[in-house]
Formats: sequence, structure tokens, C-alpha cells
Amino acid sequence: MSRYATTLLFVFLIISTMTRFAMAESILEYHQRQCAAGKESSCKRAEIMEEADKYAKRTEELGDRFAASINRADYETENKPELEKAYLAVIEDFFTAESDKGITQAVSDEILSLCAYHYHDYWLNQKLIWPTNEAGNPDWSTIYYFIIDHYYGYCLRSVAGESSS
Repeated sequence: MSRYATTLLFVFLIISTMTRFAMAESILEYHQRQCAAGKESSCKRAEIMEEADKYAKRTEELGDRFAASINRADYETENKPELEKAYLAVIEDFFTAESDKGITQAVSDEILSLCAYHYHDYWLNQKLIWPTNEAGNPDWSTIYYFIIDHYYGYCLRSVAGESSS
């Protein structure tokens, strides 16, 4: 074997070995592996993570459907999203779509309006940005996802925090 071929083979072996070590395992894969080894707490965590992944994918699908069906003029002014108005429409759309699974709105309309205002204020008045697509228009699919995340991550936790005080 020529010296060049030997060097090339050696470099290939090093790269393939390093790549194998560099291939990271996701947290889900780690818990699935630990579960298979009999670790009960990892089984529970893997199950929760798989369920969360299903909800995330479902929310993405609903967001894409919402983005394709809305009249942008109803939710945008001068290429800026009207996030407070959109928040209420997204929440209604989400719970209508998920009602057959027993998923319902857990806060009053009054609290929901406060959450909508908080979301709008955070993006437009504090961050001064919002999700956009390649054309620079509001990205309604991403906004939908973020609104649902805000509802579950901020709105419900805020209400729960106030009710436990």
C-alpha cells in the first residue's frame, strides 16, 4: 500500500472514530436506554418527554393550519402582528381543535385577556421584535406555537402562583 493510501486510511479511521464519539445522545435516548436497563425513573421521564414531543408536533401542525387559513389583514397593521388580538384567536382555535381530547381552557376570559396583553407587551413593547418568515412578514405558524407555549408556560403558572398565595 502506498504511503498516501496509508495516510488516507489512517485519517479516515481517526475521523470515523471521532465521529462515533462525537455523536451525542439526546436526553430522550439516554432515558430510553436507562429505562431498558431497568431504571424506573428514566422510564417515567422518557414517557413524559415522548408525550411532550407529541404535543409539540400537534401544536406545529395546528400552527401551520392557522397560518394558512387566517386573513392576515385581520391580525396585522403595517406588517406588525396584533398579538393581543391574535392570542385570543389562537387560544380559541387551539381549544376548538383539541376539544375532542378533553383539553379545555383552564382560565377565565378575563385572565386570558390579561395573558394576551402580557404576550403582546412582551414581544412588541419590550423585545421590539416578533417571529417573521423569510419575506419579513409575521410568521403566524411560529407565533401560534409561541402563544400556546406562553399560555401553558406563563399564563397558567401565573394564575396558579396567585391562587396559591
